[in-house]
Amino acid sequence: MSIAVSSWMLDELARRKELYRRLFAGNPLDRLPVDVRVTLPSAATVQEQFCHGDVQLEAALANALATWEYAPSSDGIPAMRPDVGCSCLASAFGATYYWGDDVNQTPGVKDKILDLDRLPEQVAALPIPDPTRDGWLPEGLRRIRQFAEAGEGIIPVSLLDAAGGVNVAADLLGMTELMVAFYEHPEALHQLLDNIQTLYAATIRAGIEAAGGEEHITTTDFEDVWYPEGWKGHVSDDISAGFSPEIYAEFSAPYHAQIFAEFGAGGLHNCGPNPCHAAYVSHPLSPRSLDLSDQYSHHDLPKFKESLRGKAFIYLFYCGGIPPVDWYRELMELLAPDVIVVPVFQLSPQDQPEELLQQLRPIAIEYAQRMNWGWR
Repeated sequence: MSIAVSSWMLDELARRKELYRRLFAGNPLDRLPVDVRVTLPSAATVQEQFCHGDVQLEAALANALATWEYAPSSDGIPAMRPDVGCSCLASAFGATYYWGDDVNQTPGVKDKILDLDRLPEQVAALPIPDPTRDGWLPEGLRRIRQFAEAGEGIIPVSLLDAAGGVNVAADLLGMTELMVAFYEHPEALHQLLDNIQTLYAATIRAGIEAAGGEEHITTTDFEDVWYPEGWKGHVSDDISAGFSPEIYAEFSAPYHAQIFAEFGAGGLHNCGPNPCHAAYVSHPLSPRSLDLSDQYSHHDLPKFKESLRGKAFIYLFYCGGIPPVDWYRELMELLAPDVIVVPVFQLSPQDQPEELLQQLRPIAIEYAQRMNWGWR
């Protein structure tokens, strides 16, 4: 499938990129971004797309082009996500994937490879993998290259779903064992996280090279939202939904900061809930944005109104429940003038995405007018 690039598409791409540059910089906007994507039905299951890169690419490219066609007024930049699973870093350390009975579920890790009682000596002997050689990472890099070439410089690609250091540690050690290790083996756990982070950074660098340069990627992680130049760093920490801000400050934030220092402090993902909401932005190198699922983070929004004020904004993924227009207006009434929410909608052509965009636009204008602009 080739891309028919029009002058309108190039102009629109430039407009959208400049919009996000201004947002990340904290410059006042006449209208806040609204990100509407269009997804076409695929005959292939999630498992088939994971196991066959060509099938995954076909679906991703079709969705990106459909977004240009059916949602021309969207502020989102259509992108593609080459995906080999959120345990790909764990696979490089030797963890094995398994598939459940649901063919539309992503793979998990079959067996833990580290033992809590022997953690210090096992970590000391653990080699750091090579992203060009080990686990699912070589296939992930191959897909990044393949997707970037198919995008023809017009459709950017994400990098791989790295899950985040503590999440990878849970894959290797086991969830319960990880929680115990926070308290019984903190030094060994830090050494493990150092090893994971070394692999993660090497994988990002290899991914950028495979994509043909930072100008062709959305972020350094799985997120297929385009981040501006100097803000490409993105990390994930879903597991932080289950521990305290103190644990986050010691075992998550310093490792996220390493990515932010090298690639820019762009964003952090956690579906939710968010007991560490204030800790997200307490480190000197903290993300400019969070990307959250409304399903799991909606009840945390009043807390974010306080903790993110003047520090960060939110990409919030709509999950249904109430009509989109009512939902977006409710967000504005709750969070203005303190915190910006960029709403993200995943729709089908039958949902009339362009009509919805026209209905959301007046709210986006009002929201921008009501904001206290600038970062502190």
